[in-house]
Amino acid sequence: MGVSVDACVAHVRALQPDAGFNDSEVDTIRKAVHDLVLVAGCVQDAPQAWSELRREHTWILIEALRTYAPSRDRGLQVERFWCNLQAASVRGQLGPLARGLDSWDPRRPLGLWLTDLLFSQVQLAREFAPSHPAVPVRALESLDMIEEARTLRFPLIAAVQ
Repeated sequence: MGVSVDACVAHVRALQPDAGFNDSEVDTIRKAVHDLVLVAGCVQDAPQAWSELRREHTWILIEALRTYAPSRDRGLQVERFWCNLQAASVRGQLGPLARGLDSWDPRRPLGLWLTDLLFSQVQLAREFAPSHPAVPVRALESLDMIEEARTLRFPLIAAVQ
């Protein structure tokens, strides 16, 4: 994939430059070396790293959305998430995501971190979504076609009886 060990070490050191890691944190990082290599590759915009990251974590994200926010467009939400994450990680375009992969801390499992990031994106989309569907413009225009006063008209016979 073309990610050097030095790139992985630099990523970990950049997270907390002045703080050391305790033994359990170091062990967790060792277990997450594969994820660390993927993240370092993605931050360097390596296409193979992005492909492998998506392959390994897309199904987890879709399943997480099934329980968190049941909807029919889970696949679309996850695809939108990947696009936003890549933009935030590589180009620094934060958009709906507050952070990119360069802020992932290897002491936390990557799958959980990605899931939390996806949930925050879904929640943000819900907050900014309109509360009711927009009325088509054509329907509003047709209301103004009649210039007379709008009243309810009953047949005269029905009103008398």
